[in-house]
Amino acid sequence: MSSTTCNEILRWLRRPLCCRYAYVQLRGFQVPEFEKGMVGQQCWWWAFAMFGADEFEIMGAWRADDFALGSIVGDLQNRGVLGIRVVSMAEAKGCAGTMSPESWAAALHGATPRVLGVLGSEGPTGDAIEGVPSQAIRSALDRAEGIHGSLVRAARRRSPFANATVATEFVASWLKRADRRLYQVRRPDRPVAVRVA
Repeated sequence: MSSTTCNEILRWLRRPLCCRYAYVQLRGFQVPEFEKGMVGQQCWWWAFAMFGADEFEIMGAWRADDFALGSIVGDLQNRGVLGIRVVSMAEAKGCAGTMSPESWAAALHGATPRVLGVLGSEGPTGDAIEGVPSQAIRSALDRAEGIHGSLVRAARRRSPFANATVATEFVASWLKRADRRLYQVRRPDRPVAVRVA
């Protein structure tokens, strides 16, 4: 990885975030990496966020060996996140461990978000949850599912990765491009954030 590429990736992973979000989903997947001459499965987490109607962004990515639950939460808070109304977690085979939407929400200091639990593509029921329309959450789920599927397929085509550094470059660069595409489709007349009481 060149120093320029490394710096770009680090800037994106450490960039400031919106202070308040309507909905955030944590997703995990496994990436095959070489370690000590053998291929092992390394878990990665990434977070998809909604902060307004049809306004989405990718908050970041975290390699499980380097970021435990508290470290992920700490990273989000250090980057400016103060409140999340609703959180959930997608099923992540081989990645769950001690991570759960309840433990993730409990670790977020301040206003504790409403936990939807482990959500599939069916999404939430009812009209609204904590003031966030269920239809908006379902839209976020659909968008996150599409990005996640493309990411997993791309990682499989490139794997196994030579080491953790190469895997990090791939995952972060791929999500950075996906986040840029999300930004490009935002309507300029929409607000960039929603207020969370």
